[in-house]
Amino acid sequence: MARRRKIKKHTASKIIIAVVVILLIVAIALGIFYAVAPEEFNALKEKLFPSEPSSPGTQPTLEGTLEMTVIDIGQGDCIFLQFPDGQTMIMDAGSTKGGSYISIQEHLALRAVEYLDYVFITHTDQDHIKYLPDLFKEYDVRNVYMPYLQEGDITTDIWTETYEAIQNETYIDEEGNIANCQVHYNVGDYVVSGKDWEMNCHSYLEDDYPILKNADGHKKNAVSPVCFLEYADRIIVLTGDSNDENEPYLLKRGVLNVDADILKVAHHGARSSTSQEFLDAVDCEYAIISYGEDNTYQHPHSELMQRLENYVDRTADNDYNGYKYVYETPKDGNVSVYVDGNGTLRIDCELTDDKDFTLNWGEVAASAADWLLPSRRYEVGLAA
Repeated sequence: MARRRKIKKHTASKIIIAVVVILLIVAIALGIFYAVAPEEFNALKEKLFPSEPSSPGTQPTLEGTLEMTVIDIGQGDCIFLQFPDGQTMIMDAGSTKGGSYISIQEHLALRAVEYLDYVFITHTDQDHIKYLPDLFKEYDVRNVYMPYLQEGDITTDIWTETYEAIQNETYIDEEGNIANCQVHYNVGDYVVSGKDWEMNCHSYLEDDYPILKNADGHKKNAVSPVCFLEYADRIIVLTGDSNDENEPYLLKRGVLNVDADILKVAHHGARSSTSQEFLDAVDCEYAIISYGEDNTYQHPHSELMQRLENYVDRTADNDYNGYKYVYETPKDGNVSVYVDGNGTLRIDCELTDDKDFTLNWGEVAASAADWLLPSRRYEVGLAA
């Protein structure tokens, strides 16, 4: 009997040692996987163990206020827009490094968004569309604005999945009926609008529109429209990945001459975008750049940053001469722009206070306590 028990103990010890060795090998393999391919590791982790977005409670924008939030999505672009009439838009939703769909989920939850009036796709690169299939699965979308593409023009897996999602998208209309999502193409000059706001967009005219089948990345970027979002005499310039192909084209057509306020810098601050002539044409005072920390593209490029730093208004006006602040998502986090019905402009940063500012904000209603982040309330004399 004693001998039999001894053999059992010996066998159990072997099993325990084997399990420990296996677990150690798995841990080392996972560590190597994460070190070599962190994006793929996180994607697998999210697929196997999906996490729930945090729910900090909703903070709807003040009625009659325009909000634009450039979400810190890593190396990519994602812009949330809530218009003063309550309509909502997501402009692009993608990343190639450091991003997560959860960042989008959290902001939409924060604003109590149940469906999207618009999804606006500037072009088909992964860093602008990666999370769109997830978005279409979770939210009903009423309108899609997209490049002038047919099935098969772009053959990447993520665009194929996105294109199929668009074709199959439906929503419940005001009468309770199932309606097909309306698809609009970003061609020529067109307007997206609502009560008291409008977004004037400019791209290639139909006869000049590039053939995108087998096109290189530079040409695909160039179909990004340049849009001017206007409300209460304020103008925000939205650019996608516009570059030195379509900027001269639009400048020659004379559709870019405005006196704007906020510039969403094109192509994550690439050297080949946001030319001096473009800066002169749109005449902004504040710039926002969305890019990923430690990216391999040199974004934002030093030449572009130098252009912004040295910029001087083409003609003297009552605005700030040059760029007062340049906001960068890796440093400032989510960057939110608010415009109220009187044209008062406010910019809040998620991570930095020194760039938060209000231009002619005046008296802020007590109801601001319902939507300002606690860390921002002190700025208007409200209790945290």
